[in-house]
Amino acid sequence: MNRLLLVVAVAPAFALLLGAVIAAAVRFRVGGAGGRAAVERLAPVLYTGTVCAAAFLSAVLTGFDPVGLGLSAGPDRTGPEGWAVVAAATAAGVLAGALGYFAELLLAHRAAAVPGGGSGADGHPRGPTKGHRKGPATGTRSVGAWAGTPRALLALGLLTGVGEEVLFRGYLLTGLREALVPWAALVVQAALFGVHHASFGLRAVPAKAVHGLLWGALTLGSGSLLPAVAAHTVFQVLVCRRLTRAARPTDTRQVGGSPDDHEHEHEHDRAQGSAAVRRPPMAR
Repeated sequence: MNRLLLVVAVAPAFALLLGAVIAAAVRFRVGGAGGRAAVERLAPVLYTGTVCAAAFLSAVLTGFDPVGLGLSAGPDRTGPEGWAVVAAATAAGVLAGALGYFAELLLAHRAAAVPGGGSGADGHPRGPTKGHRKGPATGTRSVGAWAGTPRALLALGLLTGVGEEVLFRGYLLTGLREALVPWAALVVQAALFGVHHASFGLRAVPAKAVHGLLWGALTLGSGSLLPAVAAHTVFQVLVCRRLTRAARPTDTRQVGGSPDDHEHEHEHDRAQGSAAVRRPPMAR
């Protein structure tokens, strides 16, 4: 139960930190648009810091015990046969991470193709009427704010992925297995993993829960956290690659035209937002 409470506390702890940052940004008008730009840049850093801090705390509470953290299943799973299982599961994790990314991408494109619903190719939900369109989900917009700095974006993604694996597939799943049957422990940690990504939109919740089920099954089957970490790492690398490629400046305008025409195009670009915001995958 203590393990469950620690993982559940990550969301409100992050919300409190983000709320404090928003209040300070609005009060002192840090960044553009009334502080919104500063908040969007800081939100991923705060989430990564919160997750990593919780992962470190979980390690402290277990006395840095690899078995208690789910890093190892114990001495009975060591040896050549045990390592062969871990290696095969890690290869499966790499494949699962790539397939999970492309599956989310496919779902995003299908939702964009639905008339009057879902998100369009520009990343904005399509509503039934004009004038009531909301922007992309907060989490996606914040991650996209780092698309112009690929190394920083990748570092944030990898740190977040490792921290989440230690928390969900390691610390939480190991503790739940002591109180529940394996399949129930798997479902509970996957459900919480999905809920933790609600800021990326409701569609992200079941998608992340499926990731949690698959990556948790790899952890249970191999007795090691390495396959899940490999899956999450591949997923994050592909997401960062897409975000940074979408954010690269391109100029497809024809040469010529009046200054007024070019000014109109620039105003249109500013209204639509950056390419990373217009075409975001579901990160993390």
